[in-house]
Amino acid sequence: MASFIDRIRTFFKERKGSRLVLILLFALLLVLVGVMQYFYTKKLLEDGEERMSWMELTSHTDLVLNTLKNVESSMRDNTWSIQQNLAHPDSLFGATRRILASNPLLDGACIAVVPDYFPEKGRLFETYAHWEKDHLVVEQIAGRSHDHDYTQGPGFIRAVREGKDFWSDPYEYGHEPVRDLTTYSYPVIDKNGRLAAVCGLDLDLTWLSDTLNIAPYYRSSFGFMVSGSGELVGEPSTGRVSPKTLEYVIGLMADSTVVRNIKGRDRYTVINFRDPVTKREAFVNYKPLSREPGWTIAQVSYWDEVLLPVRKMMRRILLMTLAGLLFLLLILHRFARNGKRLWEADVRQARIGSELRIARRIQEEMLPKSSPDREDLTVKGFLTPAKEVGGDLFDYFVRDEKLFFCIGDVCGKGVPAAMVMAVAHSLLQMLSEREEAPARIIAELNREACRSNASGTFLTLFLGVLDLSTGRLRYCNAGHDRPVLIGDSVEELPALANVPVGIFDDAAYQEQEALIASGTLLFLYTDGVTESKDADRRQYGRERLLGVLSACSRQPDALVRAVEADVRSFAGAAEQSDDITMLAVLYHPKENATD
Repeated sequence: MASFIDRIRTFFKERKGSRLVLILLFALLLVLVGVMQYFYTKKLLEDGEERMSWMELTSHTDLVLNTLKNVESSMRDNTWSIQQNLAHPDSLFGATRRILASNPLLDGACIAVVPDYFPEKGRLFETYAHWEKDHLVVEQIAGRSHDHDYTQGPGFIRAVREGKDFWSDPYEYGHEPVRDLTTYSYPVIDKNGRLAAVCGLDLDLTWLSDTLNIAPYYRSSFGFMVSGSGELVGEPSTGRVSPKTLEYVIGLMADSTVVRNIKGRDRYTVINFRDPVTKREAFVNYKPLSREPGWTIAQVSYWDEVLLPVRKMMRRILLMTLAGLLFLLLILHRFARNGKRLWEADVRQARIGSELRIARRIQEEMLPKSSPDREDLTVKGFLTPAKEVGGDLFDYFVRDEKLFFCIGDVCGKGVPAAMVMAVAHSLLQMLSEREEAPARIIAELNREACRSNASGTFLTLFLGVLDLSTGRLRYCNAGHDRPVLIGDSVEELPALANVPVGIFDDAAYQEQEALIASGTLLFLYTDGVTESKDADRRQYGRERLLGVLSACSRQPDALVRAVEADVRSFAGAAEQSDDITMLAVLYHPKENATD
């Protein structure tokens, strides 16, 4: 650089008449560099917007799908109880109450019995549970003394005709205020294989608008949902968007002649348009749910806000060009050394921060929120990542009277570990839907993980399947810390280490069994607990953990809180160095239960 400056100084001395031309050439070079940066930055922002749109649409669709699955799970968890009580019509009042009380998202629940199923109750019999202020009310709304004929309702007719569960299109209900509701209809079959009743669960969708429009990435962006029939649901406030604009966008989405682009790994759709009210250039990204009921989540943003950083940067470049006519050499030197590096660092930092916040929210949505609604089982999970996102996981669910539960730890921390965790979590859920042998599930997961594991990342995992009717526990350990059994004594569950997932694709995994006595608590954890360090770099250790478990209550929630508090107290002001994850399972079946 010094020799270059010396040559320019010599050129100025020897060719004085050419100085102006040289300055103009350098000024033109600055302008060209500015233009090139403009288009380069614009491309970066457009690519970043594409990734942001995919993450926002994915997080919103996952939230809606998880809400629908939550309601469906409430229905499935209570189906057996309804079937057992069909011989006693008055017991359906209690069943309806339990369904509504089991899920705070529900606005109402009903059990509509097929005509003449209970002759002593008349031709029609329907129990309906709903909230009146803070009180849960259950009443019979059809029959001899009521005019309500649910057999003429479209939901009942379709359930009887098709014999399967379904979601209705959203509809308006009530007044002052008017609410958006959708109903999940589920046919109930009696012991003789005959249709006995249709259950209806009313889900309130008034939360949807706030959820789709909370903390938008761009100031004027807004989100909404469209039903399968094209009706608007989750309408943003009129202070945020004009109804005319909203109607225009929905019309564009329904118009098959409009030019549209398909983008992203999940193939979401993009339509560019001009806002009929503000005359601003905008675009709508939308993506249908991956399953029935065929609703579509949409997000609208404006190009002037997306490209605002580019325009601000262009103004700065023009000012720098004017100053460069006076201080050309200094500007060239400093701009070449620092300008691009600083700008890229700012853009990258802002993008990473936003993506990490969204990623953490999505990761939290993947974890189960509450214990299964059962009298023989209590489960509590806890996860605190060391960074914005973590590589630990836990999960549990009940299928076919068996509790599937797991805990795992991806080597490493932060975004790479979180990405591996998300993939492993999804694969575990998919495999557990069709397989109940822990060793076969882990073996298949290991083959899938090794197939695309160029980075050499591996995962320690413990997977168990507890038969809730017998207490028989089948489990397989893949290099994870052994769980602790807390009963009459505190001892580790005998578990072979096996090979962690993702190392050898032909690794063999051995399954083990144990009989879990009533009142026994199974405590699982990751090494983030035992390897927590204090300010002097001393580790928390397994012996201290066992001591805390011996002195704690045998209630999952209290036990997890006690271990967390003791780990925090031990670490003091030391920074958390690893993800901390715990899972407590208390098995307490009724000893005198009868069929």
